[in-house]
Amino acid sequence: MLMRNIFLVFTFLPLLATADVIEWQSLEAVQSAAESFVQERTANIDGDVSISTAAPDKRIKVPSCDHLETSLPSGNHLWGRTSVKVSCSSPRWALYVPVTVRVTGKALVATRSIGSGQVIADQDVEVQILDLTPYPIGVFTRPEQAIGKTTAANIPAGNPLRAEVLRAQFAVKQGQHVVVIAKGASFKVTSEGVAMNNAAVGQIVGVKTSSGQMVKGIATDNGMVEINF
Repeated sequence: MLMRNIFLVFTFLPLLATADVIEWQSLEAVQSAAESFVQERTANIDGDVSISTAAPDKRIKVPSCDHLETSLPSGNHLWGRTSVKVSCSSPRWALYVPVTVRVTGKALVATRSIGSGQVIADQDVEVQILDLTPYPIGVFTRPEQAIGKTTAANIPAGNPLRAEVLRAQFAVKQGQHVVVIAKGASFKVTSEGVAMNNAAVGQIVGVKTSSGQMVKGIATDNGMVEINF
């Protein structure tokens, strides 16, 4: 039978023939264990965290357990609606307690609709206090995380900004003439070439040197390409 608020999976050795001598597990303790687990795991989340757990259906009966174990089922995250597994190894049973985690905190949002391929400026974003639960984890909270970066998708006004919808501005662009600095422990050689691809700071860029040689280096914030030996 499906229970309304909580799901049950359990297997254990045959119970004693006389049911009235069995000591049943406190379902309040199960709910409390799930809530304590979530509180511990969300303690470092920025913002105000609100946790609610569904009260177990009182018709559920499992044998008493001396040591309750809690874990997060595979694929679940402590964000929004989820569930926590509360289990016992002896006798063997498991309950899945529905949990809702809501987080209210700072979020960097778009002040206007921003099209794909545009560079984020100071006036394009502002910090607001939002319910972050409807959005994926990783919402930006500071303007400097976004300003100067280029949008990789359209961002509607009022939407929070995340790393997935932005990319760093290219420090080197395809076809640009660049200075190539090759250096090692006891030498430094400078040459010129043409960038073969776009690259942000720290990304690898291919360069065709003036001699026709193809090399690869790291794009720097001054538009140069460094090759370290």
